[in-house]
Amino acid sequence: MSNILQVRNLTTHFYTQDGIVKAVNGVSYAVAEGETVALVGESGCGKTVSALSILRLIKEPPGKILSGEVIFDGTDLLKISNEELRRIRGASISMVFQEPMTSLNPVLTVGRQISEALEFHRHMTKQEAFNETVRLLNLMEIPQPRERAKNYPHQFSGGMRQRVMIAMAISCQPKLIIADEPTTALDVTIQAQLLEIIRNITEELKMALILITHNLGVVARYAHRIYVMYAGQVVEYGLTGEVYKNPAHPYTAGLLASVPRLNESVRSRLKPIEGQPPDLISFYRGCSFGPRCAHQGTECQQGEAVLLPVSGSHYSACIRAQEGVKPWQKK
Repeated sequence: MSNILQVRNLTTHFYTQDGIVKAVNGVSYAVAEGETVALVGESGCGKTVSALSILRLIKEPPGKILSGEVIFDGTDLLKISNEELRRIRGASISMVFQEPMTSLNPVLTVGRQISEALEFHRHMTKQEAFNETVRLLNLMEIPQPRERAKNYPHQFSGGMRQRVMIAMAISCQPKLIIADEPTTALDVTIQAQLLEIIRNITEELKMALILITHNLGVVARYAHRIYVMYAGQVVEYGLTGEVYKNPAHPYTAGLLASVPRLNESVRSRLKPIEGQPPDLISFYRGCSFGPRCAHQGTECQQGEAVLLPVSGSHYSACIRAQEGVKPWQKK
C-alpha cells in the first residue's frame, strides 16, 4: 500500500516576546491510502501544529514553517502557490477542527457552508449542491436534514455541530481527512456515535485519516498505526497493537499506565507521569523526556535522542529501549 502523505523533518516555530517556541521540531510521519494514523500525546506536544502545517494554516506571524517537506500525492505542499493549495484544501485534504462553534461561520446557515465547497470544488449548481448537502446531513444522522440545512450553527447542539463539520469534511470526497480531536467536550455516547460514523465513511470511501487525540482508548479501536509525540517530536511509532503490547518508550508506557482499565481492581490507583511538560523555548541537551523519566541514565543526557528501530517497523527514540532494556514494562 503506497503512502498518500509523507511528512519529512517538518519544523514549525513561533516567535514570541519570550523567545522562540519550538512547537514542531523535525517531525516525520507517513499515511498510506485508506489508512488511519493516530497522533497521540499530551496537550502542547505539537500534534495540532504539525497537522495545521500540512495545509499551511499556521498564522504568520508569529508562526513560521521553517523547513521540511509535506509530500501529498507526489506534490510538496510547502512549495506550491497559495492558489494551488486552495484547490487542494477541502477537495483533496479536509480537516475536522476541534471546536465546531468557532470553526463554523455564525452568520451563514450550515447548509450554505457545506454547499459552498460543493459549488467551488465539484462545480455543482446551487440546487445540486443543496440536494447533496441534504444527503450528507442525512448521512450524518441529523433528523429533518432539509429543514436543518436552513438553520444556523447556534441552533445546533455541540454534537450536531460536529456532525456538520464531518459532513463538510467529506463533502468533496477527499483522499485524506485530518480530524483534530473531533470528539472533545462531547459525552461518551455521542463520541462513540461520531467515531463510528467517521470510521464507516472512511472505510466505505477508502479515505485516509489522521486522528489527533489524547484518548488512547479511541486509538486502540480505530487506528492502524500510532505516532507518539512529546515536546514537538515523535518519540515512538509503530503498529498500534505492537506499541500497546510492547511500549518502547517510557513516555508511551506512562500514557498507557494513566488510563483506567476494566480488568484492574477498583482500589488500584492510576499512575500519573510525574513532572511537567518541558518549556519549548529553552534548550535541553539529551532526551527531552529525561527530566520526567524514572529510568534516565547518564547516557540519556549526552546527545539528542534519535528514532531507531527496536523491532521490525516499531521505532523508538529511547536509548535504553534500543539497547533492549525496558524496565518500565510489567513483568
